[in-house]
Amino acid sequence: MERFKLKTAISFGTDALAALEELAGGRVMVVTDDFLAKSGLLDKVKARLPGCTVETFTGVVPDPPLEVVAKGARALADFKPQAVVAFGGGSALDCAKAMVEYGKKLGAPEEIAFWAVPTTAGTGSEVTSFAVLTDSKKGVKYPLVDDALLPHQAVLDPVFLAGVPAKVTADTGMDVLTHAAEAYVAAGANVYTDALAEKAFVLAWQSLPAAFGGSQEAKADMLLASNLAGMAFNAAGLGLSHSLAHALGGRFHIPHGRLNAMLLPHVIRFNAARRETAERYAALAKACGLTPTARGLAFAIERLRGRLEQPGRLSECGVEAKQVKACGDEIAAAALADLCAPSNPRPVTPQDIKAILRELA
Repeated sequence: MERFKLKTAISFGTDALAALEELAGGRVMVVTDDFLAKSGLLDKVKARLPGCTVETFTGVVPDPPLEVVAKGARALADFKPQAVVAFGGGSALDCAKAMVEYGKKLGAPEEIAFWAVPTTAGTGSEVTSFAVLTDSKKGVKYPLVDDALLPHQAVLDPVFLAGVPAKVTADTGMDVLTHAAEAYVAAGANVYTDALAEKAFVLAWQSLPAAFGGSQEAKADMLLASNLAGMAFNAAGLGLSHSLAHALGGRFHIPHGRLNAMLLPHVIRFNAARRETAERYAALAKACGLTPTARGLAFAIERLRGRLEQPGRLSECGVEAKQVKACGDEIAAAALADLCAPSNPRPVTPQDIKAILRELA
């Protein structure tokens, strides 16, 4: 028997932010970063909270470290909100998820309505039970997975993507494609996740170049693709590209989506040694009008990466080959211990990972 479950209610499209008015009159904590707080965009969120007592936590930083989560959890427990609104990119959403759960251990209310308002099209965190935190001292990223982390409400308003820089659009967009591709071949894939993952991949494939060029319509489609991919991988799982991206990102501090853009073609070729997986990659390629083979898909992703002006090797990100070689054992161990590794469709050994790292250096 298989199961598929959805928890999060989704408001999307033009003026989707109006959904926040359901919180009118309550105690609301908004979790965001300093840039959004000063940009004027936070005011758009506050304007949709009529009659609310609003507290803001603006301490979110990229790859949220444990100490920031601890500070935010303490602030949340002291304020005791009825609702939390996470506003920002994946870091803000992940930080808020952890704040809510740890805040409850410090005295925050057990029942908190958790709303997520993404401002980038990449992580899909608004519909997933995942949160990635960073231990800055150890240089390690820790993916948390628990259904308690799932937001109750997601608000997809494309207005917030208007000012996202092209480089960020590229990084987050490649993360969407990786989410969809990995979910489509993951060990936990089923008929429902297949439908979500295929739609997400095709929509992102068609929209990402135009979004990179600044098209607001294409950015709105990328927001939907990100959301669809999030629902797919939350149920199906991810794989080697993400487990390696977590291991490499924690050590070398390269943007997550940029790492996935480098890794995904190598992982596709590795996984395609399994015939059933190669056939699924071929189906994705065919759905996008590409050469219907796993190699065709990998090559097309490399070409897209070039169009998006993204690096293809770690050396282009300032990481020397000798650095990668020196910590190869540690990276392999971290990747294999990562929560995304077990759902990869092909078994992976430390030697397999080191081979990919040599190609990537």
